[in-house]
Amino acid sequence: MDNLIRDNYSDELFDRELYKELAKMEKNVKVKEVLETLSKGEGTHADFWRQVAQKRGIYLEEKVNRRRLVLFKVLRRILGLVLTLKLAEYGEIDDAEKYKELSQREDFDVEEREQLRKIMNDELSHEELMINSQINEDNVKDAVYAVSDGLIEVLAAVSGLSGIILSPFLVALGGTIVGISGMISMSIGDYLSAKSEEDIKKNAMRKLMLVGKENTKVSTVNQSVKITAVSYILGALVPIIPFAIGLLGLLGLLASYMLTAIVTFSVGFMIGLLSGANPTKKGILMMSLAIGAALLTHGLGLLIRFFGVTVP
Repeated sequence: MDNLIRDNYSDELFDRELYKELAKMEKNVKVKEVLETLSKGEGTHADFWRQVAQKRGIYLEEKVNRRRLVLFKVLRRILGLVLTLKLAEYGEIDDAEKYKELSQREDFDVEEREQLRKIMNDELSHEELMINSQINEDNVKDAVYAVSDGLIEVLAAVSGLSGIILSPFLVALGGTIVGISGMISMSIGDYLSAKSEEDIKKNAMRKLMLVGKENTKVSTVNQSVKITAVSYILGALVPIIPFAIGLLGLLGLLASYMLTAIVTFSVGFMIGLLSGANPTKKGILMMSLAIGAALLTHGLGLLIRFFGVTVP
């Protein structure tokens, strides 16, 4: 019981400081306000555990893991707010379940159990607060998925081409062409999808305007297409790099596989965070699928080469 109280107090104290520091870094006024609200909420939770500890004569240390705090601040600058918050909130559903279980324990009195149920609801409401703060998670998702597509498609292409093309620069050129064509295709598809969705929303808003409601929505079609195009080509460049710098044969292929595997695992991890799935399993799955697709196309290239088709 003592360790349970100390651990929960420490966790809530850290979350309070994290949201406070992220709020200081945030320029968007509305998002800053939400982060400050979350910080105050976590502070209230910490106060609850302090009161519980005092009732039972348990000593608590007013100590925050500063190194971990600095790490999250660095991640905020590298990954952006959405992914940093997802990392910070990772396991919140488990926390809510934990508080639900705690609220049913006889170790706590009636008032404490009621407060634990309130904390459970607070943990579950964090995501809704983020949505209401206009943090555009969809843009981050679009970017991450586009990078993933670029990685997998171009790795498969250069892997197959390396089976019949001896020159690493020609393999890189072929991969670049596949990447550019894929970027164009994906951007057009994204544009048509976003445009159709926008047209449906405009039609709905037009009907609302007939009854006096104003349309304040701003078109995000062009922004969505730009995010998709840039993200896809960035992902596509990764498997090309080893061939572009002149690595030959098996060395170039292995370097491309290793580099893409690392990046694909990282992208899969991010997708897991954004989708609420297990990030590690998602990363391993995506990495396995990417390498599997590349091996299949490389085998196809070797089969064609077996029949005497090669490009010097």
